[in-house]
Amino acid sequence: MNPSDFFTRSKANEGEKLPLSLPDGTPTDEWLLIRGVDSDEFQAALDAHRRTILANAAIEDEAERAEKNRQAGLKLHAALIMGWSFEAELTPEALEEFLREAPHLAVEVDHFASNRQRFFRKGSASSVKG
Repeated sequence: MNPSDFFTRSKANEGEKLPLSLPDGTPTDEWLLIRGVDSDEFQAALDAHRRTILANAAIEDEAERAEKNRQAGLKLHAALIMGWSFEAELTPEALEEFLREAPHLAVEVDHFASNRQRFFRKGSASSVKG
């Protein structure tokens, strides 16, 4: 074996497609292109998220602090999404709205991106090369 056999960053940066189903479980042709948690983009977003949460700790109003932390969480989850099949333009605002209005997908995106094995499947047909 070589040390490079353990490298995860490059594959995490490439992304994998997450097929989307409707909330009732009906499959669709829609998908999200998800970065892995070891990707450069997500690691930078995670650092920013930590700084934001620390700064928000100084906010005395509990409701305001909770809302700012919720917004920070949306930004963090949005950093995992690098593409989608929807006709709408992929913008940070569109991603945050999508995840805010479909919170179950934020959880699904997080689980998908955290599964390192998913990015290293042999013969993965859904892997997207740069």
